[in-house]
Amino acid sequence: MTSLLDVRDLSVTFTTHAGPARAVDGVSFTIAPGETLALVGESGCGKTVTALALLRLLREPPATIGTASRVLFEGEDLLRLAPEPMRRVRGAGIGMVFQEPAASLNPVLTIGTHIEETIRAHESVSRSAARARAVELLGTVGLPEPASLRRRYPHELSGGMQQRAMLAIALAARPRLLIADEPTTALDVTLQAQILELLARLAAEFRMAMLLITHNLGVAAGIANRVAVMYAGRIVETADCETLFAHPAHPYTAGLLKAAPRLDGPARPTAAIPGSVPPATAWPSGCRFRPRCDRAWARCQDEPPSLAVEPNHQARCWLVDDPTGGPT
Repeated sequence: MTSLLDVRDLSVTFTTHAGPARAVDGVSFTIAPGETLALVGESGCGKTVTALALLRLLREPPATIGTASRVLFEGEDLLRLAPEPMRRVRGAGIGMVFQEPAASLNPVLTIGTHIEETIRAHESVSRSAARARAVELLGTVGLPEPASLRRRYPHELSGGMQQRAMLAIALAARPRLLIADEPTTALDVTLQAQILELLARLAAEFRMAMLLITHNLGVAAGIANRVAVMYAGRIVETADCETLFAHPAHPYTAGLLKAAPRLDGPARPTAAIPGSVPPATAWPSGCRFRPRCDRAWARCQDEPPSLAVEPNHQARCWLVDDPTGGPT
């Protein structure tokens, strides 16, 4: 199947006082039309920077995108578009739900104004038509009394309502791809389930592909077709949901699964991954997960692992080549 989005060797480096920070380092993935890909990993792995780079929302400088990087959306390289064509892609081609709606919504504009401005930026419609569409969208995302809510300001909405309003804005120009960056952060469990169900329904209803960014494997399992696990600026494992959850090939993925509580089977103790993600200014040599891995061996320190590719399953770990390897 032809890819809707094809990201190739994406690299992003920031100039910092501590030296160059290579936050994203050679990331590649594809998303097919109608597919949902979950990008999973701890905070600091580079997930959000990846999403912002796709839409060219990073300030350059201090950010620099690698010269070999390619972001092909419907066959066109977004990294080489002029500003005006790129502006048309944002919203109409690719919509984005940002991580914190309270910080992303303009506090002096009504919810309706946010949506109507988005519609009129991409379509030649009257104010009344945009207003009617805004009310319709607010109803579509499950907000009560949409005609009245359209006139309210962000601070008058709860966190869950703000998240739904952000979805309405992202959908206003009917994008073919939706990027949802941690859409359930800071919401309680009930609201998380409602937002995930809404995302799945809207993706089907609008026939959208989706890039879901999350640190929660349970969120990925509930909505994604495939999962890409990211660590220290690189994707270390990619597989369909069933394969990845049943047969994780990378120790980091296995560690994330062991750290997550399970409610669908016998109770088992959770186990935290020791340490933390290293700073992007000082990635470890060899395998970047080596300092935290209980199966690391000499080869992991000396050589960066290559990407082992099996049908529908990729992993960046020397244990894939040699399952008997490890500390002696």
